Amino acid sequence: MAGLLTAAFMTLSAATVTYTPDNSTVFKNPERGFTEELNGKVSESNPYRVKNHISSGWGDGDKMTMPVVLYNFGNYKSQDLPQTILNGFDEDMQVLRDMGLKCVLRFAYTERESDKVDATPEWVKRHLEQLKPHLAANEDVIYVLEAGFVGVWGEWYYSTNYGNETQHVTTNRRKVIEYLFENTPEEMFILFRYPMIQQEYLNDMNPLTETEGFSGSQKARMGCHNDAFLHDWGNMGTYASNDEDDDPVVRQYVATQCLYTPNGGETNIDDDDALAEQRYRQAPSEMATYHWSFCGSTYATPVTDRWRSSGLFDTLNVHMGYRYNLLRGEYSDQAAPGGKMNVSVELRNSGYAPLYNRRTAYIVLKDVSHQHSDISIPLQADPRRWLPNGARSQIIEQVDLPSDVAEGTYHLYLWLPDRHETIQNDPRYAIRFGNTNVWDDTTGYNDLGATITISNSAPSDPEVVPEGIEKAVSNQSSAISNQKVVEEGQVLVQSQDGAKYTITGKKIK
Repeated sequence: MAGLLTAAFMTLSAATVTYTPDNSTVFKNPERGFTEELNGKVSESNPYRVKNHISSGWGDGDKMTMPVVLYNFGNYKSQDLPQTILNGFDEDMQVLRDMGLKCVLRFAYTERESDKVDATPEWVKRHLEQLKPHLAANEDVIYVLEAGFVGVWGEWYYSTNYGNETQHVTTNRRKVIEYLFENTPEEMFILFRYPMIQQEYLNDMNPLTETEGFSGSQKARMGCHNDAFLHDWGNMGTYASNDEDDDPVVRQYVATQCLYTPNGGETNIDDDDALAEQRYRQAPSEMATYHWSFCGSTYATPVTDRWRSSGLFDTLNVHMGYRYNLLRGEYSDQAAPGGKMNVSVELRNSGYAPLYNRRTAYIVLKDVSHQHSDISIPLQADPRRWLPNGARSQIIEQVDLPSDVAEGTYHLYLWLPDRHETIQNDPRYAIRFGNTNVWDDTTGYNDLGATITISNSAPSDPEVVPEGIEKAVSNQSSAISNQKVVEEGQVLVQSQDGAKYTITGKKIK
């Protein structure tokens, strides 16, 4: 990337649009934000954790889109799960689908420190085998699976069969991890309570690299959940290594790893004391550093109540997970059927985290006369590579128009729907950008504020991308780490080879 690169193409006839970012309005977006937990023992007479425990309008006040759903199988530690329980799980997931929600999912066997007797690895395996087809059938509404099963609340602590939290990967714990990978969908992230579990299981102390991220390997699927957020002692062992209470090396591991795998949890400071007062203000910097995408909204109230009373709750709600802002766009304003259209979009991720689950971005052409169906054209850009904390990225592509597109004028939109066909056309699962006057909640489209005229008399091939510059460089920022916002409108970044670049507007130095 030597020298000065301007935009990868410039068209002779193009529309240029400047957008107004909005990073104050709290609104719903999938797979991110505050959560509430629905937990408890299930039985044949009461197999549900969602149905009958959640009502229409759930989460509207705090703009939440994800409950944490914890199924306690304490009644079935050494026997098969009844079909009623499995059917109840499917019904619960359908309720989420009907409500436009997803869940953070966990299974456990115990819920009190006085009861540390969980299921043996053999029974965990059997239950996962029973759950396997149900997890696959409902993958569309499961954001992540927390490893669970081991210890009280499935937090890999207080366990008779698996040891305490300092025994990260015993023989039995390793078995459970293997069973989790064997019985879950190949793209489902599995979150572990302690990062040392990942490191010891993989025998790899290094976090994911850009190349390893989203590769589908076991390492690329292992994320974090921290249920002692902001507590003392390295978040109660979260960042512990050997005898260290708070190891900066482990912290750096999480900060880098979670550019590619999710992180979330809850605070557990449950005393109304000086610790809560001291720690609650640290949430924005901690969430930004370790790339949090979700957090409990009510537990524990000494901290969450302070977030609410101070106004910090809304700040976290805006920035938790991804928050995409459109900044500037340039688009061909005329093209021929079967010809090419240039698309250049500069955007910023003002959130604390990237997007993690795979989804495709589309340019949508909507006939202004309403005589023809919408045309959705997939882009090469990978939204998971749009780095957080103010880093800027570009979509620079030349897309092929269908040969049978009707002549006329079309309005342009950017659409990021869910990848699963079951919910792909549900606008509640599409990603809304943080801008004024762009969101269409009836379609899930983001209005790009530009039109294109399709005409047989238009040039079939606009000016092409200059040789030597990649056709699609929407991932320019993906090789960049250690990003730091210097000032509004400028991001100083350092690549893995040590070179520094300044991203401003459409220029890279």
